Amino acid sequence: MLIKQKNKRPGMGYRINRMVAAWTFSSLLLLSSTASPAWAEEPYKIASGDVLQITVYGDAGLSGTFPVSVDGTIGYPILGNIPVVDHSISEVTNSISTALLQHIPGLSVSVAVKEYAPVFVIGDVQKPGKYEYRPGMIALELFALSGGLKQDVNQLNTAGVQLVSARQDYSDTSLQLFAQDVKRTRLEAELNNKPFEYVLSSDVSTEDQPARQGVIDSERKLFELRLSALDSQEKALKAQKENYSEEIRTLEESTKLRNDEISLLEQNVNASQQLVDKGLTAQSTLRDTQRQLSAMRRDSLEFGSFLARAKQNENAVEQNLLALHDQRSNDAAKELRDIDLDIIRLRKKLSFIVQTMAEIGATAQRANTREEAVKLTFSVVRDVNGEYRETELSEHDQIKAGDILRAQLTLPKEMAKGIN
Repeated sequence: MLIKQKNKRPGMGYRINRMVAAWTFSSLLLLSSTASPAWAEEPYKIASGDVLQITVYGDAGLSGTFPVSVDGTIGYPILGNIPVVDHSISEVTNSISTALLQHIPGLSVSVAVKEYAPVFVIGDVQKPGKYEYRPGMIALELFALSGGLKQDVNQLNTAGVQLVSARQDYSDTSLQLFAQDVKRTRLEAELNNKPFEYVLSSDVSTEDQPARQGVIDSERKLFELRLSALDSQEKALKAQKENYSEEIRTLEESTKLRNDEISLLEQNVNASQQLVDKGLTAQSTLRDTQRQLSAMRRDSLEFGSFLARAKQNENAVEQNLLALHDQRSNDAAKELRDIDLDIIRLRKKLSFIVQTMAEIGATAQRANTREEAVKLTFSVVRDVNGEYRETELSEHDQIKAGDILRAQLTLPKEMAKGIN
């Protein structure tokens, strides 16, 4: 409609485009200046389509990821279908913990949202489609992520270019955050001596899938290389230990035989001494037998030192085997600590980028002295008791996981009459 009227009255159409752009950027300003952090005070309510990460300390078989079905439940071992929609994380944690303790005492349960149900944007926006949800997201923020209002590329001003750059920065930072999360999963697998498993969420946009899948493949290759190196070192140490064990067995058998020989020589010495005492044999014969006994005892002592050294080497290899796994776990634990800090930093950076986009909008608004002439209305299509209903929404109202946001441009009645 705007294009057809623009052909009739070019001046009016141009002013409308400028006013639409001004409204977009002024609305972005409100994201940072008027959005209240009050949402953080309300616990997140689980929505259909979320994926929960449940960890049970004391029984690893009960830990895992559980998607929330359309009927608002998760299928959980032992307990069956558990209703979770519209319940907070703490409520679900208490419910599962209480139920499990009736079957298995001494368990500790932790519940977290691993993946949120995606949100969608339709209507008069640059990039309608599916976006990742975060708790506390408001309509205006989702509108900003979708690129704002549709407008002629030729009408983009400096502020518009800056907004595009900020959105690219947002996308890059999101990828970095994703990469750190994949790395954390790989390190947790190394720490717990488990297989590395990370499935790319179906909520990821098509254009981001190759990059994110590449990150997963790189971490998987690194995991396999590190595991292969660990296995090679472990096999080498076990082979070395087996060699020392064989050497110990040989030395012990040899020592036993030498002890038997020493016992026989001692008997010969005693017999020769008796013969010498009776004058039946020469003293030299006794001395020869005594020298043989002395030499055999020296050899026995030397073999004893060899045996002790072999046992010492075997113990050292055993310690190296134990240290091999301990070192892997310690390295993974240290890296996990650093990654957790990086993830916090990246999340704060994402919030800062959104504020930057709002400030860009404020700059564009100050440059435009004309009062707001167009109005953008929001409505949300939301599942209410199993039925999808569309209701009006203000730009600062909170979005819920799984919502479909409609952004629609509305002209004032007097302007609509003038165009028609």
